[in-house]
Formats: sequence, C-alpha cells, structure tokens
Amino acid sequence: MAQRKPRSWRDGSMVRHGMAISVLEGLVVGGMFAALETMIVPIVQTRLGASPSLVGWLTIIPLLALGVISPAVGRMIGWMGGNRRAVVLTCSLQVVCLAALSVPVHVPDKAWSLPLAIGLAVTISLVGSIGGPAWLAWMGGLVPRSLQGRYIGVRSRVFTLCKVGFAVIFAAVMHELPAAHTPWGLQAVLVVAVLSRLASTLLLMHQHEPPPGRRLAAKDSQHLTSHLNFFSFVRTMPATLLGRWTLVWAALHFGVMLAGPYFATYMLSRGPDGLNLEAGGYTYMALMYTAVVVRLLAYPLIGRLVDLFGPAAMLRAAVAGITMIPLAWAMTTQLWVIIAAEVLSGLCWCTAEIAVGVLLFSCHRDPAERSRLIGYHQSVVAFVAALGAIAGSVLLAGHGDGTPLLPPIGDSSFHTLFILSTLLRLPALVLAVRLLPGLRELRADESAGLWRLLPGTGLVLTASRGLMGFFRRPEG
Repeated sequence: MAQRKPRSWRDGSMVRHGMAISVLEGLVVGGMFAALETMIVPIVQTRLGASPSLVGWLTIIPLLALGVISPAVGRMIGWMGGNRRAVVLTCSLQVVCLAALSVPVHVPDKAWSLPLAIGLAVTISLVGSIGGPAWLAWMGGLVPRSLQGRYIGVRSRVFTLCKVGFAVIFAAVMHELPAAHTPWGLQAVLVVAVLSRLASTLLLMHQHEPPPGRRLAAKDSQHLTSHLNFFSFVRTMPATLLGRWTLVWAALHFGVMLAGPYFATYMLSRGPDGLNLEAGGYTYMALMYTAVVVRLLAYPLIGRLVDLFGPAAMLRAAVAGITMIPLAWAMTTQLWVIIAAEVLSGLCWCTAEIAVGVLLFSCHRDPAERSRLIGYHQSVVAFVAALGAIAGSVLLAGHGDGTPLLPPIGDSSFHTLFILSTLLRLPALVLAVRLLPGLRELRADESAGLWRLLPGTGLVLTASRGLMGFFRRPEG
C-alpha cells in the first residue's frame, strides 16, 4: 500500500487544508455572532433597563480602548507568541465572557448586574480588536493574493448563511420566551453562543500557520522601524496610499457611528420615539437580517468584481451608497421602505467588507508587519469612530431636565440623528471621489503591487471593516 504523502506548503496542500478549516470555522462561529448582533442590546436595554444613550457606551468604550492599544497591537501579538496563539487566546477569553453573561441575565434587579453585563460585552469586543488583526495577518499569509477576493466571498457566504439560520432559531426562542418576562430565552441564546465560539476555537487550534515569507533586509527593517512609527504614519497620511485609505475610512466611520449604535435601540424604544418592536420578535429579526441575507446572495458576485476591478475602486462605489442609507430610516416608519434601504445596505457593506478584507490581507508580506500596520490604521479609525458615537450619545441624552438636544422629526429624535448621520458621511464621499481610483483607473492585476508606490516601505493599501459591528445592527 502506497504511503500517504504528507502535506507541504510547497505543493499547496497545506494551503488548501488551511483554507478548508477557515471556511469550516466561519460556519460554526456564525452562532456566536448571531447571538451578539441580536441579543446584546436586548440584554442591557430590555432585560437590564439601560437607557438608549448608555447603550451607546457599549461601542464607545471599546473604541476608545481600541484607539489606545492599536498602535501596540503588533507588539502585543508578538508577546502572545504570534498571530495563531493570539487568535486562540482571545477566542478562549470570549468563551469565558459569554458564559459569564448568564449571571446578570438571571439577576436583573441587582445593582451590579448592568455594569457587569456592560463590562463583559465590552471585553468580548475589546479582545476581538487584538484577535481580529492577528487573524487577518494569519490569513493574509495563507491565502494566495489571486484568490483572496473569492476566498473572502466564499467564507463570508458560509458564515452569513450560518448566522441567518441561527438568527431564525433565536427569533423563535425569543418569541416564546421574551426577554422582558423571563431570562430563559436569553440563556438559551448564550449557551449556543458559548458552544459556537468554543467549536470555533478548537478548529483554529488545528489550523497551521504558514512559514514566514521573505525576511526583510536589515536596512529595510531599520527603515520601517525608524520612519514608520504611529506618529509618522498619522503625519504622512495625506501623502501615502495607505494614509489616504485611512482618511476615507475614518471620515466615513465618524458619520456611521454617530447613529450606528442606536438603530437597534430605536427599534426597541417604546412610544412615538421608536418602532415599538419586541426584543427578539420576528419583525425585529427581519429588520436586523435583511442586509445580511442580501450579503449572502451577493458575496460570490462581489468577490469576483473586487478581483476584477480592484478593491480601491469597489470601495469608492460602496462609500457612495453607504452615505445615503440612513435617510430611509429618518423619513418614514413604513417597514417596506426601511427594508428596501436595508437591501441597499447589504449590497454596499458587502462590497466594502470584501474590498477591505483584500486590502488588509495584502498590507505587507511579513505577518508581523501586517499586524503592526493594521493596528496603526485601526487606531486612527477607532478614535474617529468613538468621537462619532460619543456625539450621538450626547445628542440622545439631552439636557439634564429631560429635554432633547435634537429637535424631533416625526415625533422622534432618532429621525433627526439619522439625517445628521447622512450629512456627516458626505465628507467621506468627497474624500473617496478625490483620493480613491475609479473603475477605469485600476486594473485587478495592478492591485497586488500597489505597495511599491509607497516610497521606502514594503506597504500596500490597508483599511478596516466597520468596527464594533455587532453593536450597531442593522447597518445604517
């Protein structure tokens, strides 16, 4: 009997094996993300009685911390033992935090329940800000550049399909066991989330890390260390392609995060100020997941378009659509109009996610440098996004006497906030038109070599996904 040939990086079998595990991991982890996206706000708002402005701090606190730690995220990952170990450690901590969330859910009347729930939710997100860059750097060294757009499309489609399936199950559970009346519906969702992340962690532990690529020459390494620290990165943003991407993405996230953390709060708020939807009910879940289903259908096509036209040009188009989405939420409470806006949202954010994923995978050939550059970019975006979320929280909190800072439109201050969010996304659109290439200006075969256009460095374009996604669904 012929001996089985061992896998190797040279013949590509290890690459195929790693990509297969990654896709399978995307399938099982969907349960955790479905739970976070749909149930964190009901836990703190419906079950524990948090105000809408306080819910915004679920996003603000991690963003501020993210901005502080991101310049050092590359070194932190190195201290943890590299990208693979950092991912496994942060995922394991998320398992512990998800399990601990069961405690405040069962004792909502205790004074410490709300702070504990917020602390655990923030920790889940914060450790993800370390594990996320580590995973991207890990996968960037594993997936061949020519396949990155399609790989992200396939993995995202599998991940989204699983997430939608779990969301339907969660809707049925919460319909029978509403969060306002019993803890057991939320408890069931948390059990699924724990098992989902645990299975994901076990799969990641069996996924190999590719060997490091070509090591930088000594003088190149010294140049990167001495000239590309965080402050020089910020100072030279307008002059480099990497910096221009960061400017566009940060400007967009200021407008997005002004209203982003408060869409779910708007849906759950009672009276004329909100949509009066039951937490976890079918209408609530339909609004939360319309954009997700659109993504599921669009990923393969969008992945091919990103490979064809290049990530820069496709993200430019996505920014234009993202700018206009909140208007439907501001102008009407008709569900069919809002759902139509969420269809557009799904297409635009799908395009942005895949384009940004390719950019992140490609930002450096050395995995340690990829982690460091992602951290620099992530820090800038996090600080700007936090400013937007803080502004939204202050505007919703109103004056001390209870009068709103925002004049209501259609009896709701949320509508005014959504219009303001659209206006504050316009600068990002202007920057995208001025700084990012159009479809005819960038061919797919050029995108893999864009790093060479940055004098003196081995960088390429980089950007980050929308931060803190599971606290701001649906994606206005």
